[in-house]
Amino acid sequence: MPGRWFTAASKRRNKAHYAGGALLHRLMSTATRHGPRASGLCRSMGFMSIERSPALFSPLLLTAARGFGHLVREVDNHGFKGDIHALRHKNSASTQRYVAEALASEENIIFCGAYHTGKMTILRAIGEVCEKKGKKVVYVSADSRRACRIDGMLLHHFLGLRYFGKNELPSQDQLEGALGRHARLCESTYASCVPSLVTADVFIFDAVDQVAPTILTSIDRVCRDLRGRPREPFGGLRVFAAADFWHLPVHPSSDTGGYVYQLDNWDELFPRQRLLEKIHGQARRLTSLVNKAYFGLLTPGDIEELEARSATRGLSVEKEDESRGVEDADGSDVDDDEEDGASNESSCGSGRRHSKHESNNNNDKSKESGSLFAGHVASLPPQKLISNVEAIVKFTSRFPKQPAIRVLPPRFRTLKRTEIGNYVVSMLLQSSLLSSFSLVDSLNLDVGSSVHLLLGAPASFGVPPGTVGEVLQVKEHVLVVHFPSVHRTVEVPRMRVSVYHSFYPEVRYEIQQFPLFPRQNISPLNILNYQHAYNVDIDCHRLADTNDLGNILARMRSFDDFSIQRIQDFVRLDGMIHEPTRIYYQRISNRPLSSAAEQWCRNCKSYVPTNEFYSHWNECIRQVRWCSECNTRIPLERLEPHQEKHQIVLCLDCGRAVEWRRWEGHRLTCSAMMREVSPENEFLPLRTRQLALELGLDKRDLHTMRAFSRSLLPKSRKHCSGGSV
Repeated sequence: MPGRWFTAASKRRNKAHYAGGALLHRLMSTATRHGPRASGLCRSMGFMSIERSPALFSPLLLTAARGFGHLVREVDNHGFKGDIHALRHKNSASTQRYVAEALASEENIIFCGAYHTGKMTILRAIGEVCEKKGKKVVYVSADSRRACRIDGMLLHHFLGLRYFGKNELPSQDQLEGALGRHARLCESTYASCVPSLVTADVFIFDAVDQVAPTILTSIDRVCRDLRGRPREPFGGLRVFAAADFWHLPVHPSSDTGGYVYQLDNWDELFPRQRLLEKIHGQARRLTSLVNKAYFGLLTPGDIEELEARSATRGLSVEKEDESRGVEDADGSDVDDDEEDGASNESSCGSGRRHSKHESNNNNDKSKESGSLFAGHVASLPPQKLISNVEAIVKFTSRFPKQPAIRVLPPRFRTLKRTEIGNYVVSMLLQSSLLSSFSLVDSLNLDVGSSVHLLLGAPASFGVPPGTVGEVLQVKEHVLVVHFPSVHRTVEVPRMRVSVYHSFYPEVRYEIQQFPLFPRQNISPLNILNYQHAYNVDIDCHRLADTNDLGNILARMRSFDDFSIQRIQDFVRLDGMIHEPTRIYYQRISNRPLSSAAEQWCRNCKSYVPTNEFYSHWNECIRQVRWCSECNTRIPLERLEPHQEKHQIVLCLDCGRAVEWRRWEGHRLTCSAMMREVSPENEFLPLRTRQLALELGLDKRDLHTMRAFSRSLLPKSRKHCSGGSV
């Protein structure tokens, strides 16, 4: 049967199917050379045939290049053709410089930097160069969105782990045992279906900032053991990594230690550490202010400039920003972009060039340096931020008007009965969530709703991502949206994405959703989790977490994309800059801390000579912590029992917040609780009192409480408003 290729069927539970990869490769090579002969061979062995198509055949070519199976994510051309990868500058000059620098040495390297600094593009370009050299490359990310964009797999799937919460990680020994068992399964039962720490030659590791230190330590130890090279980091496995430590899940009361870059052998695991500071697709002056915001170096003049220029919608942009915009439009300076910003900036640049040809006066030149929406943004009021709590309530509607559609494969239960099938199906299911593709799970859009486009589309669509529009009609399968800034009214269909394994293309998970974001739901958390939220009014009183200011500004292309106010109230709050990350970035970039002779150590609350600060910090975070309640240093080994006495609990009977060390006395004297369980309380069930009497329970044992952090306690109005009552 010429022109056909074959894939393993999941109907028969036979040993040939368990072996999977090796047998499939032989059949594929036979099918390519001798179609009719391979057809009979496959039918006799219980394999099914599938018509050849470019969409299905290309993943197998990639599988042959990588040496093992992988996940495939396909966008259906009949729906919205969104760009879910958006890595278009892998061959640019600066990207290739980083690639050559990384491959010139045998040492592992990690690229650090904020959003849009090109980390993922560099990793992908490095992986493609290694694949051309015949090496087995595995692409892994700890973040689901970035795993989709780099066309790889999630870290816990690669390691054979389930999802773990922050406080649910098993012990070090349990982790190492689980990693070792999964690596042996990949070599035997799973064959070449999935890569492992042993079979891979190059490990492309993205989003290291989301990895717990114990997991990275376990990866290193298991690699040293299984690969037979105990003296080399990761057992000789070549690792190229990337991380955005500004995006750590931290808050003002977070600990100063315990982060992955503070591991004892961190410098051994990654001898080369590179900080990327250039934010691609962004005005240069804004990038300078963003980096100052990250490091806590904003001066009153910088704050005044940031608020003033954003309030005037960027009409007084400097000439260097204008030249930067023209360079971006020509594609000569926008290289290794990490997100869709490069295409946006190119579109903006084309608008500028058109404006420049129309007029040569100074006013027109100032408009050229703005974004594509500069003319329309002035007429559109910026969208005000809502709190993260309000956004969560709106996002969890019980009966949404446009819910996401999930289409399950008809044969996944059959595949799950095989030994490898359960693992593959779990991997497919967890990799096909809406959040992995930057889509909203539940939409409530009606006529008149304000939305913006989440993903880039082909040029024929005519609407760049981030464009603000208004819903004109709501149909079953399309939404008619008018985008006034580009003078287009288009029908936006649902985006359809299929996820399947390259060895099992007949088992596909499909999701469908409109690639739109409701503007009324823009919050600080949603700006960080979803792309292209422009034309927003940033009230710094709405910013709640550490590094929020820098992380949000890094996502803006120019001063035209936002207005901001009350920055001073945010930057003067304690803990709004993550001190451990700031110190780490300054150390790897060889940047002086300051010109002062002494530096303040936030960990032990003491002054340290500047020339000794880095060594002091490394020792200090491993020895002591500061207790703000007692105003004293506590040895690290005694910190946990010491903190217990400061734990705040809420009495659910009287509603008072009580310190844990005073809880025993409170529960003996709580008047509300005493009335609750008194014999005179006729509403207390008789059976309850009888059981308590039979079991010998004291009525005080029925007292209830809930533990919570001190940060949840009510704050004064002066503290909440940043000092302005």
